[in-house]
Amino acid sequence: MNCSKRRLLVVSPTALMSGAETVLLRLVGAAIEAGWLVDAACPPGALARELEAAGAECSAIPDLKLPAGPLGLALGRLAWRTAIAARHLRATSRRSEMAVVNSIFALPALRIAGTGRPVVWLVHDVLRRRSWFAMLHAGRAVVTLAVAVSEAVAAPLSAQGLAVEVVRNGTPWPVVPVGDEPPSPPVIGCVALLTPWKGQHVVLEAASMLPAEVTVELVGGCFPKDTPYAESLRRRAAQPDLRGRVTFVGHVDDILARMRTWNVAVSPSIEPEAGPLAPLEAMSVGLPLVGTDHGGTSEVVGDAGLLVAPSDVCAMADALSKLLSDRELWSRCHNAGPRQIADGLTLDRQLRDLLDVIAGLADVSPARPRRPTFDPRGAREERR
Repeated sequence: MNCSKRRLLVVSPTALMSGAETVLLRLVGAAIEAGWLVDAACPPGALARELEAAGAECSAIPDLKLPAGPLGLALGRLAWRTAIAARHLRATSRRSEMAVVNSIFALPALRIAGTGRPVVWLVHDVLRRRSWFAMLHAGRAVVTLAVAVSEAVAAPLSAQGLAVEVVRNGTPWPVVPVGDEPPSPPVIGCVALLTPWKGQHVVLEAASMLPAEVTVELVGGCFPKDTPYAESLRRRAAQPDLRGRVTFVGHVDDILARMRTWNVAVSPSIEPEAGPLAPLEAMSVGLPLVGTDHGGTSEVVGDAGLLVAPSDVCAMADALSKLLSDRELWSRCHNAGPRQIADGLTLDRQLRDLLDVIAGLADVSPARPRRPTFDPRGAREERR
């Protein structure tokens, strides 16, 4: 389909860059390259700057993440912000043919806005919290198609009666790999926002059980409401058994370059990841991975690493120790990762599939959504 001169509205409830925002930014770049004109509505900040640099016309809406503070006050503030965002989206959507939203937190604003346009929801979370289902109830009527990044994400959405299609996350390929010789002294790296469910505390406890020469690098920022958790990690890192062994790196522009200085990557989330990008990035450069065995992580790791039970410090320490000490195991995982990325987990494949979805829905009315394409038993129909 020729997308020339078509206009797309993308909506993000936050400007803080994480995996979901990275996917949205990549999609915007691909859509513009394919001929779409793109309007972007998001709060001021890093994502807005990146979207403008990519060629989108950006306008500001309030942050639609749940604010910090007492729950009642936070919900009131969120409702006020949602109303403001809805008014803005109603005006902005008039010149757009469809909308793409990358978070459940933006759905109520789009529903209130009553845009009358098809809406694709890029789903980056495994729905499991009561508050998320409440948010889905408030915004589901606006969703034409939910695009899930894994079967783990698709299953609860399909159970709620939404039309769902699975498009797995991908990562740039080919890329320069890590060397065949792991670095010394050994470094364990973790890329994730500093928030409790990401499980960095599990990594620190596991690291305390490893030899003193092993160090840890934590890459990522945090939402304001997660500041107490980040401070707790710093306090734990300052204790005698970890003192001098943990580095809080913050944001890194070239994460692959950083990964090439590590021996092992770890994805320690204690709640299911949807379709985490960091494990794919680690696999792409041939960096062995330890991940938790649930959600989208367990669907992609394969032979590129080891899986452990969530929150199991001893299992995490044992898996890390094996990859740091067993050279043959390290090499097998090192060689498997790039093969698995090339075999269907590339960014080019992901963006091509997402653009196909958008082009296919551009003329579809939200009142006539497609039937689900996801079989909760694991089968997936061909895209029509």
